[in-house]
Amino acid sequence: MKLSGEAKFKEEVVRIWSALHDPVILKEAIPGCHDLVLIENGEYDVFLKLGVAAVKGEYMGKVKLEDIEVSNHYILEAEGSGSPGFVKARMECKLVPTEQGCSLTWECDAEIGGTIASVGSRVLGGIAKFMAGHFFKAIEKQLKIGDTA
Repeated sequence: MKLSGEAKFKEEVVRIWSALHDPVILKEAIPGCHDLVLIENGEYDVFLKLGVAAVKGEYMGKVKLEDIEVSNHYILEAEGSGSPGFVKARMECKLVPTEQGCSLTWECDAEIGGTIASVGSRVLGGIAKFMAGHFFKAIEKQLKIGDTA
Protein backbone atom coordinates (compact mmCIF):
# COMPACT_ATOMS: atom_id res chain seq x y z
CA MET A 1 0.00 0.00 0.00
CA LYS A 2 1.38 3.40 -0.98
CA LEU A 3 0.46 6.57 0.91
CA SER A 4 1.65 10.15 0.82
CA GLY A 5 0.78 13.46 2.38
CA GLU A 6 1.88 16.87 3.52
CA ALA A 7 1.75 18.61 6.88
CA LYS A 8 2.14 22.36 7.21
CA PHE A 9 3.53 23.88 10.39
CA LYS A 10 3.72 27.45 11.68
CA GLU A 11 7.01 26.58 13.37
CA GLU A 12 10.50 26.80 11.86
CA VAL A 13 12.11 23.70 10.34
CA VAL A 14 14.66 23.36 13.16
CA ARG A 15 11.92 23.26 15.80
CA ILE A 16 9.80 20.70 13.94
CA TRP A 17 12.87 18.57 13.20
CA SER A 18 13.76 18.59 16.87
CA ALA A 19 10.21 17.58 17.87
CA LEU A 20 10.16 14.74 15.33
CA HIS A 21 13.29 13.32 16.95
CA ASP A 22 12.38 13.82 20.62
CA PRO A 23 11.23 10.53 22.22
CA VAL A 24 9.15 12.33 24.88
CA ILE A 25 7.22 14.36 22.28
CA LEU A 26 6.88 11.37 19.96
CA LYS A 27 5.45 9.14 22.70
CA GLU A 28 2.73 11.71 23.37
CA ALA A 29 2.03 12.37 19.67
CA ILE A 30 1.96 8.85 18.18
CA PRO A 31 -1.62 7.53 18.24
CA GLY A 32 -1.96 4.58 20.60
CA CYS A 33 1.65 4.77 21.82
CA HIS A 34 2.10 3.34 25.31
CA ASP A 35 5.87 3.07 25.29
CA LEU A 36 8.70 4.40 23.13
CA VAL A 37 12.25 3.61 24.13
CA LEU A 38 15.34 4.98 22.41
CA ILE A 39 17.65 1.97 22.02
CA GLU A 40 20.45 3.86 20.29
CA ASN A 41 20.74 6.90 18.09
CA GLY A 42 17.80 6.78 15.69
CA GLU A 43 16.51 3.37 16.78
CA TYR A 44 13.46 2.80 18.99
CA ASP A 45 11.38 0.00 20.49
CA VAL A 46 7.68 0.85 20.48
CA PHE A 47 4.51 -0.59 22.06
CA LEU A 48 1.14 0.48 20.63
CA LYS A 49 -2.50 -0.26 21.38
CA LEU A 50 -4.52 0.54 18.28
CA GLY A 51 -7.88 -0.14 16.77
CA VAL A 52 -8.38 -0.09 13.01
CA ALA A 53 -12.08 -0.35 12.16
CA ALA A 54 -13.30 -3.42 14.11
CA VAL A 55 -9.77 -4.84 14.51
CA LYS A 56 -8.14 -3.85 17.80
CA GLY A 57 -4.90 -5.04 19.27
CA GLU A 58 -1.49 -4.51 20.75
CA TYR A 59 1.66 -4.23 18.70
CA MET A 60 5.35 -4.48 19.53
CA GLY A 61 7.76 -3.06 17.02
CA LYS A 62 10.95 -1.35 16.05
CA VAL A 63 11.54 1.97 14.33
CA LYS A 64 14.81 3.01 12.77
CA LEU A 65 15.77 6.33 11.18
CA GLU A 66 18.12 6.23 8.21
CA ASP A 67 19.57 8.50 5.51
CA ILE A 68 19.41 11.42 7.93
CA GLU A 69 20.16 14.90 6.59
CA VAL A 70 19.61 17.06 9.69
CA SER A 71 16.68 19.47 9.36
CA ASN A 72 15.95 18.30 5.79
CA HIS A 73 15.34 14.61 5.23
CA TYR A 74 15.16 11.15 6.77
CA ILE A 75 13.77 7.71 6.08
CA LEU A 76 11.79 5.93 8.77
CA GLU A 77 11.79 2.13 8.68
CA ALA A 78 9.17 0.54 10.93
CA GLU A 79 7.93 -2.94 11.58
CA GLY A 80 5.64 -4.33 14.19
CA SER A 81 3.39 -7.25 14.92
CA GLY A 82 0.65 -8.26 17.27
CA SER A 83 -2.38 -10.52 17.47
CA PRO A 84 -4.22 -8.64 14.67
CA GLY A 85 -1.33 -8.96 12.21
CA PHE A 86 1.79 -7.16 11.13
CA VAL A 87 2.90 -3.90 9.55
CA LYS A 88 6.14 -3.16 7.77
CA ALA A 89 6.66 0.35 6.42
CA ARG A 90 9.25 2.60 4.84
CA MET A 91 8.49 6.31 4.93
CA GLU A 92 10.53 9.12 3.39
CA CYS A 93 10.14 12.51 5.08
CA LYS A 94 11.28 15.88 3.72
CA LEU A 95 11.12 19.19 5.58
CA VAL A 96 11.13 22.46 3.63
CA PRO A 97 11.04 26.02 5.00
CA THR A 98 8.06 28.15 3.97
CA GLU A 99 7.12 31.78 4.57
CA GLN A 100 4.69 30.66 7.28
CA GLY A 101 7.03 28.10 8.92
CA CYS A 102 7.69 24.80 7.17
CA SER A 103 6.08 21.87 5.44
CA LEU A 104 6.77 18.18 5.73
CA THR A 105 6.04 15.92 2.77
CA TRP A 106 6.00 12.18 3.26
CA GLU A 107 5.72 9.10 1.09
CA CYS A 108 5.14 5.70 2.60
CA ASP A 109 5.17 2.18 1.25
CA ALA A 110 3.54 -0.22 3.71
CA GLU A 111 3.00 -3.97 3.79
CA ILE A 112 0.18 -5.17 6.02
CA GLY A 113 -0.80 -8.74 6.83
CA GLY A 114 -3.00 -10.80 9.09
CA THR A 115 -6.48 -9.91 10.30
CA ILE A 116 -5.78 -6.21 9.97
CA ALA A 117 -5.31 -6.63 6.20
CA SER A 118 -8.89 -7.92 5.94
CA VAL A 119 -10.11 -4.35 6.58
CA GLY A 120 -9.10 -3.52 3.01
CA SER A 121 -6.57 -1.11 1.55
CA ARG A 122 -9.11 1.65 0.83
CA VAL A 123 -10.25 1.78 4.45
CA LEU A 124 -6.70 1.34 5.79
CA GLY A 125 -5.45 4.15 3.54
CA GLY A 126 -8.08 6.53 4.90
CA ILE A 127 -7.37 5.53 8.48
CA ALA A 128 -3.60 5.89 7.97
CA LYS A 129 -4.01 9.42 6.55
CA PHE A 130 -6.33 10.33 9.44
CA MET A 131 -3.78 9.02 11.97
CA ALA A 132 -0.94 10.90 10.22
CA GLY A 133 -2.96 14.13 10.45
CA HIS A 134 -3.64 13.44 14.13
CA PHE A 135 0.08 12.79 14.72
CA PHE A 136 1.20 16.07 13.14
CA LYS A 137 -1.42 18.08 15.05
CA ALA A 138 -0.27 16.38 18.25
CA ILE A 139 3.34 17.41 17.49
CA GLU A 140 2.24 21.05 17.32
CA LYS A 141 0.23 20.64 20.52
CA GLN A 142 3.25 19.18 22.33
CA LEU A 143 5.36 22.15 21.22
CA LYS A 144 2.75 24.57 22.59
CA ILE A 145 2.63 22.67 25.88
CA GLY A 146 6.43 22.91 26.06
CA ASP A 147 6.21 26.68 25.47
CA THR A 148 3.92 27.14 28.48
CA ALA A 149 5.86 24.82 30.79
